[in-house]
Amino acid sequence: MELPALIYFTNLVDEGSAARAALALGVSASAITHSVSALEQAMAAHLLSRTSLRKGGRALTTAYGESLYNSARQLLGWCGSLISNNQIIGQPEENAPAPLSTHDMRALLQSGLTLRMIGYFLTVYETGRIAAAAQRLSLTQPTLSRQIRRLEEILGRTLFVRSSSGAEPTAAAELLRQGCQLVDNTYRQITRDENFSYFRESRTLRLASMMPTSSESSLTAVLANLVRLWRHRRYQPSLTISTIAAPQMVEGLLDGRFDAGLTDLIDIPSSLDREDLERSPIYLVFDRSHGPRSGQTPKMIISTQLLAVPALGTGLRRITDRYLDQEGVTPTAIFETQSLSLILRLVEDGTCCAILPAGSFQSQAVHAWPLPDRYRMTTRLIWRKDHSNLAIIERLRACFAEIRMEGNSASRRPAA
Repeated sequence: MELPALIYFTNLVDEGSAARAALALGVSASAITHSVSALEQAMAAHLLSRTSLRKGGRALTTAYGESLYNSARQLLGWCGSLISNNQIIGQPEENAPAPLSTHDMRALLQSGLTLRMIGYFLTVYETGRIAAAAQRLSLTQPTLSRQIRRLEEILGRTLFVRSSSGAEPTAAAELLRQGCQLVDNTYRQITRDENFSYFRESRTLRLASMMPTSSESSLTAVLANLVRLWRHRRYQPSLTISTIAAPQMVEGLLDGRFDAGLTDLIDIPSSLDREDLERSPIYLVFDRSHGPRSGQTPKMIISTQLLAVPALGTGLRRITDRYLDQEGVTPTAIFETQSLSLILRLVEDGTCCAILPAGSFQSQAVHAWPLPDRYRMTTRLIWRKDHSNLAIIERLRACFAEIRMEGNSASRRPAA
């Protein structure tokens, strides 16, 4: 949701039709129609009465549309005050600005101001450093710097004095912060408005995940990046993550308790869709005090030690069983547990060995012997094919794709 969409919607309501709103704003009627349709899809609710539209009469708001209209008018009024050179920026919260005229809305539309810029400004103000703000927002430092410079150009004010010690806010930034916080608060109120059926029916995106092995594991990093990205981009609805065993995850997806799952399952029910996110090499892991002797092989190590294995139903267990079967290996004994953290602790203590994916252990704490490439663990995002809101699943997939791209870029970056 951005300012152009809100401007198009409020003008459509004010003017009564897309054609008249387009004439007033100097845009095409199709741009307004498509923008309002996208808003309705995001809210999963009709904002305009279909009866009035079918009859070719004046566009009328539904109850949901009226709620958005009132909030949007207030938000646009504040944004108008931010770009105006003859008004005080940062008025007291109780003195809401008057609704903008069509002329003022056209000026706001042409200014290039975005809600994302306002959020960026507040983050830089809070952190005091461009680099720290960029990291929090999952942006590159040059990208964030360009956005702040663009905001300064739009407002005609210098907001930060850059130096080696950080970004020091100017007096204009101190005053601007009040107005920006009001804009940000109003925007957040719109996105969590309980009058919208979308947020009443699905206030939370419920992601189930297999249990990370440790705070240093690749899965932990992916989940942490997802939470940070979701929060700082202000995506809606809010996100929760539950760690759960694979069989219970599938049951929860099928009965609607979860919206999506992050798993290493190999056998995916036909009613679930999936996307492969990561393929991890598999290692035989054992403690450092029992380092491999000359001529030893993974088969020899497993055949002389206790082997810790994950519970049945997980993809890692299937890979472990397949390796033992295809390589003809018989461990001295097997210890089964659902906790990969416990497995890793037992390995580090020298109690047993285990077959684990890359990223689930610290290489300096154990010996890790890579197994053939045909034994790899695939982490998958799974969801119901008939999920009621596939748009939010697409957003989740886009977040994982962005996190994966960031990880690939970081791995290719030369060490300092």
